Amino acid sequence: MISDIEQRQIDQIQYEDDLEKITGIARNSRNPCFLQQYAISYNWGDGYGLPMAIASNKFCDLGTALTLFWLAEGMSYYSGEVERNECNNEWAELCELLIKKLLNSSYPIGPVSFKPSINKVTAFKYQKAEVPVVLYQEVLGASI
Repeated sequence: MISDIEQRQIDQIQYEDDLEKITGIARNSRNPCFLQQYAISYNWGDGYGLPMAIASNKFCDLGTALTLFWLAEGMSYYSGEVERNECNNEWAELCELLIKKLLNSSYPIGPVSFKPSINKVTAFKYQKAEVPVVLYQEVLGASI
C-alpha cells in the first residue's frame, strides 16, 4: 500500500531535478511497494543513483529487486551479451549489485509481486543456459 504522500512523490519524480533529493527519499523509505513504483516512475536516463539507492535499501524486497533487474535489462549483463565498458560503468555496477544480492537470497519475499515479461520459450532458453531461476522467477508478494 502506498500513502498519499508517497503517491505525490511518485507523481512528482519526473519533474524533480535534484537527484540527491530523489535518492534521499528512496534511501529513507521503509515501503517496498513505494520503492517499486518509484523505480518504475523514474526516468532511468537521469542516471543510476536512484536504482542503486533502492537496490541497497534494507526494505527492498524480492519483487522490487527483480523489477529493478528487469528495468535495468540486467539479463543482458548477466548473459554477457553486454559487457562493462567506460560508457556503462554505473549500469554494470547496478547489475552486479542486483545479481549478487539476488543470487545470495539477500532480498526477502515481501508485499511486492513481480512477473517477468517472458514467454515459455524464453524461460526454456534460460533454463537450458542454466540461468538461475531467481533471476526470472515470478514472485507472489506476501499479504500485509
